[in-house]
Amino acid sequence: MISGIILPALYALAILIQLIFLLIIFTSLLRKNTGEVKTEHQAGVSVVLAAWNELENLKVLLPLLENQDYPDFEIILVDDRSSDGTYDYLLNNEGNYKKLKFVRIESLPEHFTAKKYAVTMGIKKAGKELILLTDADCRPAGNQWIAEMAARIGENEDVVLGFSPYYRYAGWLNAFIRYETFQTALLYLSFAASKIPFMGIGRNLMYRKEAFWKVNGFAKHLKLLSGDDDLLVNEIANKHNTTICIEPESFVYSEPKTNFKDWVTQKRRHLSVGKRYKFRDKMNLGLHWFSLILCWIMPIPVFLANPDWFELVDSLKIPNEFLGQYGIQHYEPFTNWMRMTLCVFIGWLLVRWLILTLVNRRIGKTLSSFKILILDFLYVLYLLIFGFMTLFSNPKKIKWR
Repeated sequence: MISGIILPALYALAILIQLIFLLIIFTSLLRKNTGEVKTEHQAGVSVVLAAWNELENLKVLLPLLENQDYPDFEIILVDDRSSDGTYDYLLNNEGNYKKLKFVRIESLPEHFTAKKYAVTMGIKKAGKELILLTDADCRPAGNQWIAEMAARIGENEDVVLGFSPYYRYAGWLNAFIRYETFQTALLYLSFAASKIPFMGIGRNLMYRKEAFWKVNGFAKHLKLLSGDDDLLVNEIANKHNTTICIEPESFVYSEPKTNFKDWVTQKRRHLSVGKRYKFRDKMNLGLHWFSLILCWIMPIPVFLANPDWFELVDSLKIPNEFLGQYGIQHYEPFTNWMRMTLCVFIGWLLVRWLILTLVNRRIGKTLSSFKILILDFLYVLYLLIFGFMTLFSNPKKIKWR
């Protein structure tokens, strides 16, 4: 009963769900009007970043921000209790950065977590209509970053979701980090393009200051270490007020973790707040991840099920004349059921590889197309392992560093 009916039915349902995601949701990023320019009006932009002991990164980033080609912007740097000379550097070089304003945090209130308090102080200091967030270890792709992001804010838009890939280095850890980042972007960008926005990333995120204060900022999740980007977007974004920007000039590149331990700590922190998403978003993500896992791990048990009720129609059978060329026309153990299961699995893999390859090209070709399926299998293992870790973790006890 289980192997003959339930397993094939579950596998068929997983394939169907995956095809819906692949052919309807993910392909939204391939449409010509995705992330189209909404306005020529150049509203004022406050670039807000919080920094804790990031002096060396700031020496590189601040000139890149200062040289952005945009008529009305400012840089709000929040120095979060740094002990590496950041404050002295800012004081001594204040005249060299015409767009820079900085805020010094010397103590942290008990009811706030560090990042959220720093971002809130930066937004309080901001004097422009639009808030554009990034981190100290990030680098804009060019001097059009602000312009590209701001151009997507029209009269009805409050949120613009950007893409922030990691730099490419040698090694499988780096390759997987970039792939996992691609998968995260694939989800939040394609869902937003399909009018179902649910999250964004703080390395490249724009929203109206008014929208931030309308929901009282981070009031609903002050004590959680993460959530300054995804939980906030989950709260304020809807199908009418959210858009995306996936032009290469709008990308913000970031330095990846270089060892496995640091990366695991980072991912546990990021994933820990998923429990706080809206029910609709948790269902959508759960359906996608669960069906993806089933599509990868179920082919073998389904392949071996060989139900006695199955009879392949003649039009779909492989002619014995064709099989005879390879001497396998009488190879009974390789049944029609096995052939069909194998064809379904290979067909799904090809469709998945094709869609992911096309989206990868659309958003900057940050991955090697030839490694996508290998990394996709590793991604499924990652979902299984981190899914259990997240399910039984307390987001309030996750370490920041």
